[in-house]
Amino acid sequence: MSIETNAGFDQAASAPSYGALMLVEMQFRSGTARLTTWPSNVAAMGHTWTAMGTMGRVGELHESEDGAEEKLDLVLSGVDEGLHAAVLGNPSDYQEQAVSVWLALLDAHTLQLSGAPALRFTGVMDQAAISADKAEVTMHCRTATYDVRSNPAALRYSHAQHQAERPGEMLFQYSESLVTDTTVWVSAAFQRARA
Repeated sequence: MSIETNAGFDQAASAPSYGALMLVEMQFRSGTARLTTWPSNVAAMGHTWTAMGTMGRVGELHESEDGAEEKLDLVLSGVDEGLHAAVLGNPSDYQEQAVSVWLALLDAHTLQLSGAPALRFTGVMDQAAISADKAEVTMHCRTATYDVRSNPAALRYSHAQHQAERPGEMLFQYSESLVTDTTVWVSAAFQRARA
């Protein structure tokens, strides 16, 4: 899977030396938090992104060729008490809420952003976990691909649905009877033994 970039980003990436940082946007029901992995606040895309602290980090990013669900862990450390309270408060404030992660490149000499940041992950926040010994909060995120929990009925593909898409094709004509039929199927070896 390729990553969409821009000319400024490509130019910065081809330079012999540059710096990189991540920008994380977490949309809680109570408001939006914008964080960066850079050790100080950063102005980008019309917003100020608050430093996560020296221990804050973005987990490993993966690309899926088949659209399968991908997971990402965001470790929050050294952020303000309000964000910790939002993450550790009522899960309905963050579960299934949008989260986005951008990769931004910096000029190694001026420490200014080079080109527009490239979007690397979009998904939803899932669960939060706290590590008391490290004073860290980990937000588990996942891509917003199809989730069986949100609509299990959509997994059922019936003959009527198939006919609506492909009239005359009889692929699923027996699917319902196969599921509801209580006929016991016996093996060929059992049938030979009975003969």
